Amino acid sequence: MKQKSKFSFFKAFFICCIFLFSHYTFAQGKVVAIISVDWEGYFLKDNDLQKMKKFREDFPEIGLLHFLNAAYYTKADANSVDITQKIQSVLLPIDEHGLHIHGWRSLADISGVTFRTSPRAHTETPIDLTKCETPKDCGHEIDISAYNKNELKKLIRNSKRILMDEGFNQPVSFRAGGWMAKSHTMQALAEEGIQYDSSAVPPELLEGSPWEKLPLYRWLDSLWTETNTDSQPYVIRISEQKKIMEIPDNGILADYITAEGMLEVLKKNIEKWQQNPEQNVYVSIGFHQESADRYLDRVREAIGLFENYTEQHNIPFEWANLPLSNYFPAN
Repeated sequence: MKQKSKFSFFKAFFICCIFLFSHYTFAQGKVVAIISVDWEGYFLKDNDLQKMKKFREDFPEIGLLHFLNAAYYTKADANSVDITQKIQSVLLPIDEHGLHIHGWRSLADISGVTFRTSPRAHTETPIDLTKCETPKDCGHEIDISAYNKNELKKLIRNSKRILMDEGFNQPVSFRAGGWMAKSHTMQALAEEGIQYDSSAVPPELLEGSPWEKLPLYRWLDSLWTETNTDSQPYVIRISEQKKIMEIPDNGILADYITAEGMLEVLKKNIEKWQQNPEQNVYVSIGFHQESADRYLDRVREAIGLFENYTEQHNIPFEWANLPLSNYFPAN
């Protein structure tokens, strides 16, 4: 009887060891794809929103990381009820509400910040303020890093307040207009409660395009010199108490890349995952709300390409289970 009891103990111990060994030996990471939406603050047209609604109906299981822009509400002729209704019409409960800021004059004015007329992403010529009068807004193309840290904090704080007053979730993620987030921008973000940034972008994806001839490309090429299409999330330490998790927009947005180009970015990141299969690898793709009617089909096509490729090659893959804190818990 004693011998049988001893045998049962060793048998249970052996099975337990096998379970633990297999659990740790075969622990596996995934390739995780994030789809983001940049809301530019320009306009909310029915054709773009209808294209987004159909997309959400066809892919209700895919959450979107929305970088929302408060400038829709700051324009002189803004109807806040109508604006909120239109934005909410394409959101799902599985989405994350982030923040997107461009250098709009109306946002600067309402935030108590002196509007900058330069530098501009598309030209060396400053904005002519005589052509930027009420109710017309301007400043979308201004590099927001032209504002100092305290001015940026006002823009961030007021943008968050406006969006939250309209019922959107408190944003803890951010993308800078034109991806232009310099070091003092990061400091302002961290001090205003932003935990995740997705402004780092690979300049190589704009090479050979008309964008390469514009000031924006030179800015990005100087700012994100070490960002590539397989760059992975990393911590930017702001102070002993504050940090930002940078999640590179390594697959850029659909205006600048085809579905096949997005697939090539995915393949490059799969190669990185294969070097260390125990870790997650992240791919970021997306689109603009203002050009959804024209470019969202590229993301739709990329979804099929991503899922087919990863299934055929037995790659553990998932669309991001938002919010970002599910992958990068805030300390």
